Amino acid sequence: MKRKIIVAMLLLLVLIPFKVEAKTLRDLKNELAALKQKKADADYNKQKTQQELNNVNNNIETTTNKMKQNEENIEKLNKEIAELNEKAKQRELEIKEVMHFLQIANGENAYLEYIFGAKDITDFIYRSAISGQLVSYNDKLIDEYNETIKTNKKKQEDLKKELEDLAKKQEELSVSLNNLGKELQGMLDVSLSIDEEIVAQEKVINYYEKTLSCGLDENINLCGKVPFSGSFVRPLLNGRITSVFGWRCYTRNNGQKYCGYHNGIDIAGGDTRIYAAAPGTVAAILPQQSCGGNMLFVHHNVGGNYYTTAYFHVKNINVKVGDYVDQNTILATMGGSPDTWWYDKCTTGQHLHFAVATGLYMKEYTSWSTYTARNINPTSVVNFPAPYVWFSNRVTRY
Repeated sequence: MKRKIIVAMLLLLVLIPFKVEAKTLRDLKNELAALKQKKADADYNKQKTQQELNNVNNNIETTTNKMKQNEENIEKLNKEIAELNEKAKQRELEIKEVMHFLQIANGENAYLEYIFGAKDITDFIYRSAISGQLVSYNDKLIDEYNETIKTNKKKQEDLKKELEDLAKKQEELSVSLNNLGKELQGMLDVSLSIDEEIVAQEKVINYYEKTLSCGLDENINLCGKVPFSGSFVRPLLNGRITSVFGWRCYTRNNGQKYCGYHNGIDIAGGDTRIYAAAPGTVAAILPQQSCGGNMLFVHHNVGGNYYTTAYFHVKNINVKVGDYVDQNTILATMGGSPDTWWYDKCTTGQHLHFAVATGLYMKEYTSWSTYTARNINPTSVVNFPAPYVWFSNRVTRY
């Protein structure tokens, strides 16, 4: 039940992707790696416990075989004891016969009468020898009887001790087997739970990586979720357009004259702080490009249409990829100044190159040629005054 709840919660993240603990796709992948390591550790422990369980089973089998052998020995010993008891009884009968023969029951006179009733010295010696042998045999029979009793008792004691030891060992092995069985079952449950967590985590990662095209370090609570706004505003507090969108010719800071397609507009003068033209998320930052310097791209949803605004020749960048920005967010400050000329070769002085493209660059498409083909004149969507006419706020013309 607990495992099903965990899996359901993880799968819910796929349906509601903006409420997860990890902030970036990298975090999610690190969590997946941790789960896989946990699975490997669980598999190792499971294998180790299974081996211990196998060893206990082998010990139980050995003990069972030994108990079976012991039972056979018991049966054999019982037969031997019965035979020894019968033999002892037989020895007792023999003793009684000897005693009767010697007439012990009638006193010692019969023995003396037998000895001294000899006809001659030879007969006397013979009768004395016979009597001695009978007495010795009688003593021997008594000793054998006593030894038999002693042997029986010793075998019975050994048998009882062995039975007690085997019973104790069997009980210990049964307890160990039961505990290991429970432990292994718990490990199997944990392993299965981790497997399901891994599958669910992979689905979550696939959703953000494939469906929403989140960057590795992009905030997953924002990626694929472009904030909606009604319109664009100017990216600067004041200034003027110094170069228009489309074909143009100009002299770069390295003295080279250049004619070509201009995919945005240049704005110079006034406050150097650069603001986001509309609410959105930072899509990409390309540092120190040879023609464009530090380049920053932001995704927007304006009036239900997706756009990408671009800010070139910037410095002092205040945001990072994945950040949510609004119209009051200061993205950076103007570059294109002598301190950036060593890497930014396409500037004519301090200014902002501001561009607008349809669609989401770096997400819906990634090639530069596609991006430039989708560039539109920024003045068609942002309320700018005519070229070289000064503006003093971000909304109205004057």
